[in-house]
Amino acid sequence: MIRAPRPDEIRLLPQIENAADRRYARAGLTWVIDMPPASMASLEKGRRRGMLWVAASPSNRVTGFALMKLVGGKAWLDQLSVLDTWQRRGYGTALIDRTAATARALGFDVLHLSTYRDVPWNGPYYGRRGFEEVSRAEWPRAFRAQIMVENSHGHPPWRRTIMRRRV
Repeated sequence: MIRAPRPDEIRLLPQIENAADRRYARAGLTWVIDMPPASMASLEKGRRRGMLWVAASPSNRVTGFALMKLVGGKAWLDQLSVLDTWQRRGYGTALIDRTAATARALGFDVLHLSTYRDVPWNGPYYGRRGFEEVSRAEWPRAFRAQIMVENSHGHPPWRRTIMRRRV
């Protein structure tokens, strides 16, 4: 089930992001674990704006979340995290679909994100869900700034890409 988070659930989301990020260490991307999760302020802002959703288990336990932001006037899937034990059950896809539906309802025709192009649960995963890489020549200034922020957090720029999906 995908739903808006309750205010008391916001505190769980950085823990979920950190737990989901441990998967990167197993793939040799150990620096990802040291990166800060989405801030409480950012998550609360997303909740208040209707741009934050959680995936809930059948017992209503929060198992993942998606956060959408507006970057340079474009819809941007800023964070998608699902706990390892709940992956491969459709929660990530359902969160993406809810994000895309909200982007469409807000008048956008495209949803963007940045990700690792060569990590199986990143670029290839999003590709199977209708996203395609955006040529660097097409990146607007705001996207370039977004990537610079990611670079400052330790993401290697040569492994990163921006993708888009028509909504």
